[in-house]
Amino acid sequence: MIKTVLVGLAISCAASRAYGQMSAPPIISALPDISSISPSNTAGLLQYCISKELVSSASGGAVLDGLAKKRDLTNSRDFTAGASGQILGDKNFSIGSAPGFLQSQACDLVLKRAKNSL
Repeated sequence: MIKTVLVGLAISCAASRAYGQMSAPPIISALPDISSISPSNTAGLLQYCISKELVSSASGGAVLDGLAKKRDLTNSRDFTAGASGQILGDKNFSIGSAPGFLQSQACDLVLKRAKNSL
């Protein structure tokens, strides 16, 4: 009887730990402050995110077109850095070097920033 209770408790504890690991919130503090990046870097990053399919071309493409019409953003160092996945913010950050979930979160933030820039 005691052995059955201990085995059940061990399984319950293991399941709780696994659930806790799976439900932990992502660590977005590893990302730089997207609100501080330039419009050119934003446009380049959006192009990068679309090309890597981290943002859908349907939603991101329209925003990128709107940014391009608004300003000439593609002829700068910031755009080139962004197009290669480099965020030039409060701390430099490479989207391509980040774990998958951070890549997606970074691109979601870039898309939001780009939409707010229109």
